[in-house]
Amino acid sequence: MRRFQLFIVIASALVSLQATAQSTVINSGNAAQENIKNLVEGSAFVRFDNRYEGVRGTPYLIPSWLPGSVQLASKVPLPELKLKYDANQRLLLLLRNAKDSIYLDMNRIESFVLNDPTKTQPRAFKRFYDAPDPAMRREYFEVLVPGNYSLLKLQRKTLQKASFAGAYSADRRYDELVDQTDYFVRTADGRLQPLKLNAKALTAALPEHSAQIQAELKKRPALRTEADFVAFMPWLNTLPALPAK
Repeated sequence: MRRFQLFIVIASALVSLQATAQSTVINSGNAAQENIKNLVEGSAFVRFDNRYEGVRGTPYLIPSWLPGSVQLASKVPLPELKLKYDANQRLLLLLRNAKDSIYLDMNRIESFVLNDPTKTQPRAFKRFYDAPDPAMRREYFEVLVPGNYSLLKLQRKTLQKASFAGAYSADRRYDELVDQTDYFVRTADGRLQPLKLNAKALTAALPEHSAQIQAELKKRPALRTEADFVAFMPWLNTLPALPAK
């Protein structure tokens, strides 16, 4: 009888222990789930937006390496080099060897030339330290036609940021480097006149010669493109230079 009572006590203890163990496992599982829930719903949760697609476009005016030359502000020319122009940062990149390239110190560079195989003439880029607007003194203008009235082209790459957040976004999921091109007429006294590619803008830029320009344009096709202006500028350079203001 005593042995039977002892068996009942041991069996009860085992049942109690098993129940306790099961309760511990269940409670541990609930605690873990609660912790996960708190992480998801609380401040520790970080949402990731995978819609962003990176950057499109290139910062370089011409993506490939081109033979070219550099003239320093000291007027000392450098020998032929392999170059790229970063039109976003306004920096010139030099290829030193097949695996190494460096940015040059633009504070020392007055002008550079790129031999673009798609063009019939080398492309000359010049910095004008006497530009009236200080912001323009760090720019490198492509000189399309030199002379008392120089036709200049300013080419830049600007970063257009992605826009896909919010109800009124453009749903553009990438940053993009886009071309920005402006034209100018530079007079002999250093003035930079912004120029749109039409006859009205040209006469407005050079009011002292507007009557002569209008008379000449009656004999020619309309001015609409860069090529039209390049063809017209040699005639313009037969006119006397504008007096300094």
